[in-house]
Amino acid sequence: MQEARSSLVQVFEQRNPDYLPIWYMRQAGRYLPEYNELRKGKTFLDLSTNPKLSIEISLQPHRRYGLDGIIMFSDILTPVHGAGIPLHFEEGRGPVLEKTIREESELSIISDYRPDRDNGYVGETLQGIREYIQGLNASGTDAQPAPPPTLIGFAGAPFTLASYIVEGATTRKFEQTKRSAFRDTKFFLKLLDRLAEITIEYLGYQIENGAEVLQLFDSWGGILAGDDYEEFSGQFNRKILDALRSRHSEKFKFIMFTGNSSHLVGRIAAMKPDGISLDWRTEQRDIDAIDSSIAVQGCMDPLVLYGDRERVIRETRKNISRFAGRKHIFNLGHGIHPSTPLENVQAMIETVRSHRDNT
Repeated sequence: MQEARSSLVQVFEQRNPDYLPIWYMRQAGRYLPEYNELRKGKTFLDLSTNPKLSIEISLQPHRRYGLDGIIMFSDILTPVHGAGIPLHFEEGRGPVLEKTIREESELSIISDYRPDRDNGYVGETLQGIREYIQGLNASGTDAQPAPPPTLIGFAGAPFTLASYIVEGATTRKFEQTKRSAFRDTKFFLKLLDRLAEITIEYLGYQIENGAEVLQLFDSWGGILAGDDYEEFSGQFNRKILDALRSRHSEKFKFIMFTGNSSHLVGRIAAMKPDGISLDWRTEQRDIDAIDSSIAVQGCMDPLVLYGDRERVIRETRKNISRFAGRKHIFNLGHGIHPSTPLENVQAMIETVRSHRDNT
């Protein structure tokens, strides 16, 4: 018997236009009490490099809410770590790289990269999630009409990875990143191209291990103006997508996420990804200008979930109405915040389900 097409894939293929799937970024994380219980006494790397733990964390939001997408628990810097740049995570600060690369002579710090060897735990995590989903399919009945959840993999975009490598940690100013880009452009483009090649291998490995949908996170791409975005980000994101489509054909769908990107929507859509993740500052005219073949998700400020229940319901309905008549996956415009009230998450999910039940 042929395996049922998963919920997000059905949206991309327009197989079930009345079914509105929901997942959200950082759905496996600190807003969940079960996650906080599991992480006690462990570092982020303890969690993300241990397949047993990362599988469990990935599944927690599905077990609690029955979400339509299960995104693997990991970090965008995983392949950077695998390619020879050691890092650690500090509470309240995030990832800190123990080596920086700021000139061409330092590019040799990046080692030869093989994802099966250097990040093999990612493959094990994806396989474990896939087995869980297959178990759901095997136990399903005709009384349960919802399609199976989609296994989502992801990676960081080259520009975003490069910003961490050049800066050494999270930054809000990006002075060193832009100094490298504008003063030593030849070096910076070489770094970006090397990271694009690594990302192609890394995402291809995820496809081979069961990922059906890939999301490329260009978290910092929105700091760039239009032409600079094309030079330092867009062309490398396009290279990744083109290479994956050439090597893996119809085996995956590709969503492009770019932080603070309302001024870049047209340029991102021109890549022809299967889906675009939009932030809450995106104007309706820019949404309407996106080709109807491209699925859309996002556009809802995650801080809306700090409002009262009525406000959450109202904003969720408004978000749904913005995408009427086109391919839509319900999501937030960025990752959910750690202190988000669980009752408001529940209200958002129930509102989405109420909409699709009445469609």
